[in-house]
Amino acid sequence: MQQLCPKKQGRTLKARSDFFPDIARLMHCFKLNLRRCSHVIAILLIFDAFFAAFLDAKTTTPQDFKSHLRLLLNNPSLRNVSYGISVVSIKKNSSLFDYRSNDLFSVASNMKLLTTSTALDYLGPDFEYKTIVVAQGKITTSGELHGDIIIKGSGDPNISGRFYHGNILAVPESWAQAIKDRGIRVIRGDIVADDTIFDRIYVNPHWPANQLSAWYCAPSCGLSFNDNCVDITLVPGKNPGGVVTLLIDPDTSYFTIFNSCVYTASKKEHRYSMYRKPDTNQIFITGKFCVNASPEKTWVSVHNPALYLATVFKEVLEKNGIVVYGNARLIDECNPVKSDGEVITQTTSTMEQAVFVTNKRSQNFYAEQIIKTLGAQIKGRGTLEAGIEVVHEFLSKLGFQPEEYTIDDGCGLSKGNRLSPKMITTLLAYMSKHPHGGVLWDSLPASGTDGGLRRRMISPRYKNKIHAKTGYIAKTSALSGYIETSRDDVLAFSILMNNFKNLSTIMKLQDAICQTLVDCYN
Repeated sequence: MQQLCPKKQGRTLKARSDFFPDIARLMHCFKLNLRRCSHVIAILLIFDAFFAAFLDAKTTTPQDFKSHLRLLLNNPSLRNVSYGISVVSIKKNSSLFDYRSNDLFSVASNMKLLTTSTALDYLGPDFEYKTIVVAQGKITTSGELHGDIIIKGSGDPNISGRFYHGNILAVPESWAQAIKDRGIRVIRGDIVADDTIFDRIYVNPHWPANQLSAWYCAPSCGLSFNDNCVDITLVPGKNPGGVVTLLIDPDTSYFTIFNSCVYTASKKEHRYSMYRKPDTNQIFITGKFCVNASPEKTWVSVHNPALYLATVFKEVLEKNGIVVYGNARLIDECNPVKSDGEVITQTTSTMEQAVFVTNKRSQNFYAEQIIKTLGAQIKGRGTLEAGIEVVHEFLSKLGFQPEEYTIDDGCGLSKGNRLSPKMITTLLAYMSKHPHGGVLWDSLPASGTDGGLRRRMISPRYKNKIHAKTGYIAKTSALSGYIETSRDDVLAFSILMNNFKNLSTIMKLQDAICQTLVDCYN
């Protein structure tokens, strides 16, 4: 049996990002040439507010921090922005700051906080995904299997190279070795992918149709592999005009790649695109790639993920000298084969691993696997709808009813998700006292360190002080999580912002709010 083992993450805290030199440079630019720098007036106004909030940080107290927050929020960049903020003290169990905290907003990847918290509450971090490899049929003394090899999926999102030093084929290769160790040298039947733990509605109908080949739109499936993507790396060359060399991982016949991308000597012409034709595994690569560029890796989603894994596994078996007479195929949902044969091997992973990757790396695919897992395990139906039912029940525990909000997926890619800042801080406060709350905490990006916050709030005053989930889709930015203070308290906060024009400005403002909270409670 194979166990995937993630590294444990500690709860280290400390630090912040330093923007004062940037402000000084902008002010200097402004004084030198007002006409040329007129387009930064709005930014200067924002930074002036930042100055006012931070200039006297050492004398800021919990009693007057609200005025500092209001000053940050009183600037032209927010004039037409729809936003809400909630900050609560977990120790005091009281609200510290609210602005439209009960209004509903699009939440982007902050939806993952709700999905992963529900999983930790209902299934726990030790819940095991088990992918089982079964030999169905008679195995002769000469090493022939008169029957099929069945890969029975459990919805595990972790079958990839992520936990095997980047070796994408590590798991199917271990299965092939187990089959050889059993003495099987010939398989007369098929390699059958059993994905029936989930339905076969692979992608949410409300996701952007023109982006479905992107890795962040990877399909959800009961039997998945390599985040249901193929890794494609474009490598530099020597001859302008020649077709670009590609490295494909895994190297499989499952895809047909049409590559018309050519090398160019001009850096200005370095531009290419990659997409998969809908409902097929035909991948098209066009454009130009500079001969002197560094290798560039991208990921393209697959169609029919279970068949993808079955195909790759069949190829791995054959490379290991095992003859397969049959085909790689999906199990027939209407007339499924029995999977009560001999178990050859199994691969396991845990919900803790899945939660960690979901939040730390903001993997939409993982979140969709988790929400369908909730449906399968709690409701007996591996569907998005069943998973949402479980999330509704979890929110009922927190005092919210389904008519008060909207949930449309598990990851936040759909704009149909609508939650309030108060709902998120209530969730975070609940999880802070939950037996598995530490798992959620460890899965959140830390300021200046990793995940979506690795380049934000990086200075020593704020580094590792903020543990929060980022989120971004078109015109939506969110930041929600925890701030650990030196006053023996933890603050839970949620900042949801919709309908803005400049993402960079919004992110700086979110950071400034967090930095103000750190300054006030340390």
